[in-house]
Amino acid sequence: MLIAYIEGAHLEVAVPTPYHPSTSPRTPSLTSPLSLSSTRAMSTSSNPIKSSAARRAPRPPTKVFKGHTELVLSVAYFPDGRRFASASSDKTVIIWDVESGRQDGQPLQHDSVVNEIAISPDGRRIASGMQEGGLVVWDVQTREVVHEIEGGGVHRLAYSSNGHWIATVPAAISEEVVRLWNADAGRPGGEPLKCDGDVYCVAFSPDGSQVAAGLGGGFFQVIDVTTGESVVGPIKGHTGLVSSVGDSGHRTDWVNSVVYSPDGRLLITASDDNTIRVWDSKTGIEVGKPMLGHENYVKCISITADGRRIASGGWDGTIRVWDLETRLQVGDSFNAAYSTASVAFSPDGRFVISDNEYDVCLWDTESLSIRGSSSPPTTGNRNPPVGIMLHVCALLP
Repeated sequence: MLIAYIEGAHLEVAVPTPYHPSTSPRTPSLTSPLSLSSTRAMSTSSNPIKSSAARRAPRPPTKVFKGHTELVLSVAYFPDGRRFASASSDKTVIIWDVESGRQDGQPLQHDSVVNEIAISPDGRRIASGMQEGGLVVWDVQTREVVHEIEGGGVHRLAYSSNGHWIATVPAAISEEVVRLWNADAGRPGGEPLKCDGDVYCVAFSPDGSQVAAGLGGGFFQVIDVTTGESVVGPIKGHTGLVSSVGDSGHRTDWVNSVVYSPDGRLLITASDDNTIRVWDSKTGIEVGKPMLGHENYVKCISITADGRRIASGGWDGTIRVWDLETRLQVGDSFNAAYSTASVAFSPDGRFVISDNEYDVCLWDTESLSIRGSSSPPTTGNRNPPVGIMLHVCALLP
């Protein structure tokens, strides 16, 4: 293989080389092709996975946490960074000790699949949303149920920054609403917030005055929690999406994840169009260029506490870290063995956790900082720029 880089352009010319089985060992848990048979993959889209992860030598995770017996669907860090929690279709939430890699106490048992979890800002409570049965709020220290709210199944949820409110997206996403709950009292926090389309995900603004919702069709919308009025949008932020239903019966044109920058000025969205985009949260105007690199649906994003970096995961089986200012990928991708539904930064921004089928992986981003490189995007404009430097590397037998 002859590989040439012209100031960031990536050109490849095939040169036959012999295959040496003895020097190309395989580790099934890390280098096996992405699973198309998993429930998550089937429920996300009917399109085949196109992944560079199967073609590159994987970067192994720093730690792998094993304990769930079915798919992990959501992960979240505690504010102290010493623990995190994971939710699964095995109807449990497990709290993990990061240092030891062991479970911290017994799993929290539920009556249904747990689609998503959120941890209160003070780290004292966990909110878990079940596919059937509603919302449960747990006391972390006693592991007892504080509130069990029967409001229908929960698809996605988020805590407000003051910990007093929880926003949920109904499992029946065609309801086109975001529901608010008083986390202290365990009761509804007013009338549901009406959205202009099917809702997939939700996030509170840092001051708690607004919620951003990711919708079908590539739209997003910002709603005032007090008045219930739409203050931004709906805006079709992601284009090139086809409003279709795959063989699994699920749509493939969602805005899958939304997060605010810590100062509230920016709103970041990830979508089935394989991109991550940045918006002015007050006007809905796109700010700068999109983040390009994922080769399939981007399903989840997380932002560091200082607002400088974004972590993303998706159906191409990669975990990527981005510089929010430059929109460039930082270093190489972390390559998981399966599609990714949830990612979360540690409070100090050094580690990223992600689901990986039945397990949770912890990835150390410090090596990315040391490398200080940004991978060329694999989507978007492929025309090589005019450069003055040519770097050629020939890989010979």
